[in-house]
Formats: sequence, structure tokens, C-alpha cells
Amino acid sequence: MTARRVPQLLAGPRRAMLGRLVAIGVAQAAMTLASAWLVHAFFDHAVQGQNVASAVSWLIVALIAAGGALAWLRTIERVQAESMGQHYAAELRLSLFDGLAGQSPRRLQSRSRGGTLLRFMGDVKGVRRWVSLGLPRLAVGGLAAGLALIVLAAVDPWLSLAAVCGFALSGLALAWLTTRVEPAVREARRRQARLAADVNDRIAAIAVVQVFDQAAREKRRLGRQSDALAHAMVDQMRGMSLLRSAAEFGGALASALVLFVGAVEVGRGMIEPADVVGALTVAGLIAPAFRDLGQVLGHWRSALVSLAKIEEFLAAPKLAIQAAGGETPRLPGHGRPIAVDFRAVSVGEALREFSARVCAGQKVAIVGPNGSGKSTVLGLVARLIEADGGEVLLDGHRVQEYALSDLRARLGVVTPDLPLLRGSIERNLVYRKPRAGRRERAQVEAMCGVDELLATLPEGGSTRVGEGGGNLSFGQRQRIAWARALLGRPGLLLLDEADANLDPVSATRLGETLDEYDGTVLMVTHQLARVMQADEVWYLEAGRLVEHGAPQDLLARDSATRRMFRRALRPVMSECVA
Repeated sequence: MTARRVPQLLAGPRRAMLGRLVAIGVAQAAMTLASAWLVHAFFDHAVQGQNVASAVSWLIVALIAAGGALAWLRTIERVQAESMGQHYAAELRLSLFDGLAGQSPRRLQSRSRGGTLLRFMGDVKGVRRWVSLGLPRLAVGGLAAGLALIVLAAVDPWLSLAAVCGFALSGLALAWLTTRVEPAVREARRRQARLAADVNDRIAAIAVVQVFDQAAREKRRLGRQSDALAHAMVDQMRGMSLLRSAAEFGGALASALVLFVGAVEVGRGMIEPADVVGALTVAGLIAPAFRDLGQVLGHWRSALVSLAKIEEFLAAPKLAIQAAGGETPRLPGHGRPIAVDFRAVSVGEALREFSARVCAGQKVAIVGPNGSGKSTVLGLVARLIEADGGEVLLDGHRVQEYALSDLRARLGVVTPDLPLLRGSIERNLVYRKPRAGRRERAQVEAMCGVDELLATLPEGGSTRVGEGGGNLSFGQRQRIAWARALLGRPGLLLLDEADANLDPVSATRLGETLDEYDGTVLMVTHQLARVMQADEVWYLEAGRLVEHGAPQDLLARDSATRRMFRRALRPVMSECVA
């Protein structure tokens, strides 16, 4: 699948938003020039002493009106700019989420959660600031300043040149300083990502910290990282402040040069003092826009760093949603069993030349020591992992040929890697199929024993579920997870240690659920009871299929499967071999 690209900045309604901002810039330039002309007229009347009293009244009113209009235009500019920034940020987050959802779980495990969260929050915020506070100010301020200087040049080229020289000299200083800001921004962002990753990890494992009495050690570690981040942020702020100061100096320098050139021209009788005052007014009104340029450059450098991180995230390989070209096959309807074929499948060191077949409606138990590739087999079927070689077929078609949404709709999955979500129990139950009917829900809840669980809870299905279901017992969480997987009548059920560490009552209930399910089942287990429920057992070791067969046959002879379950077999030896 082609990597998703960063959304275009000036696409859709944002193009019109920028157009409105440009129009606002033109209006601001007009108000700036009007204010300068009014000041010029006021001083002209004052110096010449012509009808000062009558002139002052309407000039002051006009100046107030122009100032009010300019203030109103700047308010509209900020609101419009923020709307454009938020609109782009929302689209950027959706692109990031698509990128996140398209990556395989194994690839995501190589990323820290804190770093991933920083893409959605810190980096999107950095780009939004540029779109909201940088680009509009550059467009509006630059346009307004340019038009004002052009008109000033038409009135007196030397005064305009003096203002341009002042701003240009400051601009050169800004260009030099901005190259020194980017390394500080990158270092600050790196420190933020590291701190976010560590804090997220410690929050998730705070019980480990408490049980092993390592709070003081972790506090010292957090303190060191916080100090490093503080130093990086101060360095970043130092660079940003230098940019702002250089821009402010540019405004002062431009005014000083205008005053100097104006004094020379007045002394030579080339212009009137009122012309100098008007030019100073123009320079003073342009100065805020130029002062903003320092912040604009800071936002731009920060946005470049953020965009680089976002592009790197979006460029990560994705699972293909649908095979290119040809007619897309369809899996059987809901509730119909699905056949699975593995043909010489290899996945790194986890699985080597693995070949096996599951007939539709069969229950297969996958057993073996830890790290033997059992979970990898399930991941291949669910397309959570892509094979390096070989093929995985569902009902005779390569798994990659199916639309990913169609494939996932026909699979039910229960694994420790799929925890319950924050919210209510009901939300978790219907998460796989939000529009499930009451009758279907009641059947699944009864099959998994969830109806009994809800009856014991005062708030029933409205009971809140904490993060990962931590406020529920393990058995309760598993019942809900089983019901979530079975809702929608999947034709293929993938179970990864779904019965581990269960109390006897919950284990019995889940065994009954498995008996009632008539679809195809692939289950990774270490429990003898589940093995005995299977039609076939696959024993994996070091990524290879060592043996397979009916559980009674494997347990009746000296096999790897029998040796694995030797202890569990002792109390029930006669029953197992019967």
C-alpha cells in the first residue's frame, strides 16, 4: 500500500479561507494608509494654522474610525486564521490515525506510545501554530506592509527606501538567526518524545514500580529527564526570543532611518514636516507586522521539524487494504465456517516453511513451548503480520486478495493484546458490531455467561470499565472479550491463550462456549481441557510444525504433545487415552 501523504495545506475550504485572509490584508493596508493620510492632514492643518478647530474634530473622529476598523480587521484575521489552522489540524490527525490503523501491531510495538502520542498532540500543534499564527500573519502582514510601502514610495521614494533598508537589514539578521533555531527545536522535540515515552510506560506499569519499591529511583530518573527537557526548552526559547528581538529592532531601525532621511529632506525644503510624520506613521503601523515576522519564522522552523516527524510516521509500511487489480473475492456469509491453508509460510525466525490445513468447521489447538511461533500463525490469518514467504489461503484465496474490512468482519479474535477499552461494558460488548440486534446480543451474552455477569453488577451493562478492564476480574474480562469476538457470527475464531489463568468456573463456561460455536477455530493454548476439545492438534517448536494429529492419538503415544502435558495427564490418564 502506498504511504499516505501529509494533507495539502491549501486544499478544499482552506483555499477560500486564505483568500479571505488576503482580502483582510488588503483592507488592513487601506486602513494603514488612511491613518497615515489622516495624520498627515492633521499636522498639515496644525502647522499651517488653517481652521484648526474645525479640522481637528473630524480628523480625530476619522482616525478613531480607521483605528477601530483596523482593530476589527485584525480580530477577524485571528479568528479566520485559527479556523484555518484547526481545520488543517483535524485533517492531519485523521491522516495520522489512518496511518496508525494501517500499520501492523508488530511495527507499532517498535514505537513508544509516548512518541506516537507526541505525533498526534505536539507535532500537530506545531504545524497548527504555523497554519494559524505563521502563514496568515505572513500573508496578511506582508501584503499590508508591501502595499503601504509602495504607496509611500509613490509619495516620496527616499522615505520608502529608508523604511525598506531598515526592515531589510533586520531581515538579514532574521535569516541568519533562524538557521540556529532549528537544532534547538529538534533537541527540544526529542527530549519531549523521550520524556513522554518514559512517563507513559511508568504510568502503565506503576504497580511494578510500587511493588518493587522503586519510586525514588524512578523519581530521580524523571528529574534528570525533566532537567534535560527544561534546558532544551530554554535553548529553544532563547532562539525564538532572539528572532522576536531582531524583528522588533527592525521596526525601530526603520523608523530611525525614516526620521533621519525625513529630517534631511525637510532641511533641504524637499518635503513638509507633515510628510515625515505620515511616513513615520506608516513605518509604525508596519512595525507590528514585521515584529510578528520573528514569531512567524519560529513557527515555521518548528513546523518543519513537526512535519518531518509526521511524514516519517506516515511513510511507514502499511497493510494493503485491498489487492490491486482483479476481482476481489468474498468470504462466506456470517456464521459459515472458513477453511484455512498455510503453504510453506515463513516469517523471519518466528516461522519456517510452515504448511498445514484447517478444514471448515474444524477446531485446531496450537501448542508448543514459548516462542515457537504459535501467535505468529494467528497473526498471519488476521493479517496482523505479513509473511516473508509462502501463502496463507482462506477458502482457496490468498488472504491478501480479500478486502481488509471484509476479512476482519469474518474473524473473531481473543488475545491478551486486545484489551477492553475505557467506557461501559455494553460499549465493549458491541464494539465489533455496534448495530447488533437485541436478540443476537442476548444469544451471545448467554453463550459466554455475560448475562450472569451483568446480573451481579448493580449498573449492569452501564458499569464503567477502567483502562484495560483493570477494575474487573480476569475471568470477567475474558467473558466480555469472548462475547465481543463472537458478536456478528464470525466464521473463524482465533484464540490466543484466551483461557489462561482462569478460575475453574470461568474456564468451564468458556469451554461450553467453545462447544456451542460451530465455526472454524484456531486456538493457542496450554490447557489440556482445550486440547481435548480440538479436532486436531499442531505442535510447533522453533517455528516448525513438529507433529499434528487428533489429540487422542498424540496423547496415547510417546509424542512431543504428550510430553508437554505429562503432568496434566496423570490425574486423567485413563480418560484421555480412552
